[in-house]
Amino acid sequence: MTTPTNPLTPQTVQRLAFIRFLHEQGVAQSRQPQPLAATAVLSFHDAVELFLVLAGEHLQVGLPTQINFSQYWEKLAAGLPPNTQLPSKKAMERMNKLRVNLKHHGAVPSPTDIDQVRADVLTFFTDATPMIFGGAFTQIDMIDLVSRPQTVKFLQFAQSCADKGDLPQAMAALSIAFTELIEHYTETRRSAYRPPFRFGDVRDYRDESRRISGDREAKKLRLTDLLSHVKDISKQLSSVTKVTKEMQRAMRVTALGIDYTRYARFDVLTPQVGRYMSGNARFFVEEGHKLLTHEDYQFARLFVIESAMQAAKADAVLQRRLDHRAASPAGWGQAEERDWEGPDPFGN
Repeated sequence: MTTPTNPLTPQTVQRLAFIRFLHEQGVAQSRQPQPLAATAVLSFHDAVELFLVLAGEHLQVGLPTQINFSQYWEKLAAGLPPNTQLPSKKAMERMNKLRVNLKHHGAVPSPTDIDQVRADVLTFFTDATPMIFGGAFTQIDMIDLVSRPQTVKFLQFAQSCADKGDLPQAMAALSIAFTELIEHYTETRRSAYRPPFRFGDVRDYRDESRRISGDREAKKLRLTDLLSHVKDISKQLSSVTKVTKEMQRAMRVTALGIDYTRYARFDVLTPQVGRYMSGNARFFVEEGHKLLTHEDYQFARLFVIESAMQAAKADAVLQRRLDHRAASPAGWGQAEERDWEGPDPFGN
């Protein structure tokens, strides 16, 4: 997505991706119950203003440090062809007034106002993006905000499925992307290393029986005995294991800073994916998944991108833990033991 005179730099592409991310965030907020939906006005306004600032840099137009919102249209016209001006000035000024009234006067916009702003902002981006940056707004890919290559791989595959109209497959890809992301931050990576976001081990014997049954090289007698044993244990621990796994999943999600309410919606929308030791995977399309919409897909995709950005904050914690383990390979065996010399640690 380039203009003839000013090709896009990687930094510009990433900033455009963030602008679209803010816009999508605003769309999601606009559909929340009142008065929560009012926050959409703030996100929409931030997205538009960041776009205008970036447009000034891209067009090499010197914008003053202190500038009124409505002045962007006049200033940016200097970088556009003659008799050309950015679109939607009146509509964006109307949005700016709603934002000022909300932020500085506490006046919550009405549902009708929010719907109007959502439509106006989309129109602005649709018309202004090709004018300034030489491509469609929908071509801006928010994947540029995701740093984890594995997550990007599944996001790209999901998009290719969505482009072909296979939403169940696309949603399954998003489910796998999210699960792989969570496991990256919670699974044990090396001997004696326990991630701080793991919250213990849970062994699901029903999963184990499914995996064992897929091993065709196992001896039949041993397989029969082992399956019988697993089924007996499974009957006793089935309900406990399920509840514990759900609690563990919730703790992992929230500990990484991911919105659990949004995760719950994501979990409802995406099909269940079963993974097997053979390397195969299957997903299960229920009747509700056949009714998935493009809006459902956009929500789920945005959720995975948001989750990847939130979870990335834990990278420093994990690296510090790995460095600590590397410095002490024998664990407690090499630790210096000292007597506590401060106040009574038990409060006596």
